Amino acid sequence: MPLGPELCLTGRLAEGPFGLELHSGGGVWELDTGRGARRLLGCEVEVSGRRAGFNEFICDHIWPAGQPRPPRSKFNIELLLACGVVGYGLIAFFLGLVGRLG
Repeated sequence: MPLGPELCLTGRLAEGPFGLELHSGGGVWELDTGRGARRLLGCEVEVSGRRAGFNEFICDHIWPAGQPRPPRSKFNIELLLACGVVGYGLIAFFLGLVGRLG
């Protein structure tokens, strides 16, 4: 199933059989989030992210409910990795070209 549009949910963060869960409005979302979210276990939280599957939620951010949303990270790891792969390819290409000419 493709990822849905960005959503913002509020609920209580709990430990479930498959990891962290968000109990929200009578429903339960299985969260895909980083380790840092464990510090908020048992608290009311807000999460932003995208729905994936029936009740899976891929979190972009998680923070205590009632507090301002944290700013988006300006560091884009996917872009950094893509630039690294392209840069490595260009270096290998030019080194191969120099090796043939030399």
